[in-house]
Amino acid sequence: MKRWLAASLLGVALLAAVGFWGYRQHQVRQDLEVFLTNRYQMSFFDMATHVKNLETALAKSLVAKGTGEDVAIFSEIWLRADSAQSSLTQLPVSTALTERTAKFLSQVGDYSYTVSKEIVDTEELTDHHWNTLNRLYRQATELNKDISEMEEQVVEGRLTLSELQAKTRQGLDDADRGLDGELEKINRNMQTHPTLIYDGPFSDHLEKRKPQGLKGESISAEKAREIALDFIDKENKNYTARVVGKNKGRIESYTVELIPRDNNENLPRYMCDVSQQGGKVIWYLGNKEVENANFSVEQAREKARQFLKSRGKENMVDTFHSKQGNMVTVQFVATEGDVMLYPDQIKCLVSLDDGRVLAYEASQYWMASKDRDLKEAVITQEEAREKVNPHMNVESARLALIPKENYQEVLCWELTGSLNEDTFLVYINAETGKKESVKVVVDTPNGQLTM
Repeated sequence: MKRWLAASLLGVALLAAVGFWGYRQHQVRQDLEVFLTNRYQMSFFDMATHVKNLETALAKSLVAKGTGEDVAIFSEIWLRADSAQSSLTQLPVSTALTERTAKFLSQVGDYSYTVSKEIVDTEELTDHHWNTLNRLYRQATELNKDISEMEEQVVEGRLTLSELQAKTRQGLDDADRGLDGELEKINRNMQTHPTLIYDGPFSDHLEKRKPQGLKGESISAEKAREIALDFIDKENKNYTARVVGKNKGRIESYTVELIPRDNNENLPRYMCDVSQQGGKVIWYLGNKEVENANFSVEQAREKARQFLKSRGKENMVDTFHSKQGNMVTVQFVATEGDVMLYPDQIKCLVSLDDGRVLAYEASQYWMASKDRDLKEAVITQEEAREKVNPHMNVESARLALIPKENYQEVLCWELTGSLNEDTFLVYINAETGKKESVKVVVDTPNGQLTM
């Protein structure tokens, strides 16, 4: 009788333990759902706002005459289109559902940049310019209308972002209902419009550009799982991993979910993309509430540097950073000798409570990184300094490889200087002496930005 009672009590205890474990698993997954949903919802509403502003900026362009003052209008169009595209890419949907919309936004931004350079040189907008801008304005109006209708449905709860998360984990690429269905409908609508035909970075033949840094054979899903686990949990002690889907975007990849062993609440869960070709980690994101700041910004930058070094990226230099709450985003650029390679960039998000690299984004790096035959500078540093306005106080100079609109790369002298209270980066072609680009360094409460 005692044995039977003991066995019964043991069985009840085991059932209770299993039930509690299952409940905690469910609770942790719910926390992850809430975390990702909030991020996706922010991206969606940001996209809607940027598309509204894009339509307004394109409307302004229709009354522009092409004077120097009008450059600001086309700069605004570029900024709004780029911001809208960036928010669009943050939504958890297959690239196939948004490809045409993203291409439209890319082309709008690049076309406005091209026009702004032309009117600086000629101070004239042609009838061809006006007709193209008018067509882009009508397309933006239609896009804004469609997204506004979606926004209304999201606010009213008739469309949800959480369903996209579930379908992303299941590896589903198509759907005929819900928010992804609405995005697919918009994408089909955008396909009815002709593409822009001009020699810019997002013209159709260049849109087919393949990742430059991904070499080797295609890997299996099991290999992707091992790579993700080794990258995030190098000793393979704290996490288990499983492949939950595929991403068929410009970098085809496996999506891997990493779960803390024993449901450890002190560790974040991660989602990660590993490229099918070459098996490289493209990005990862961990869910974690960061309530305290135990590390300084400089310590966070050092944590990010050590993280990249331990993952084989020893030739990276951090260039800019920004602080959001108790987290710091650090941007890195690859170097070759004394040359900054600006096309090859990686970003790390560092938690200030424990110094953990909570997120990692290297898609731009793998799109651009390649073996390069860097030429010697023809223009000396002193000659480059003479090319800038004498009112600017040049404080430093270094060589830098910068990307151009058509994905070509040019070696420049990067001159950092100040004028009044502003800081500028001026890029002088190291072969021809031509001024290739000028950027303003903007100080914000969270860090520095370049515009």
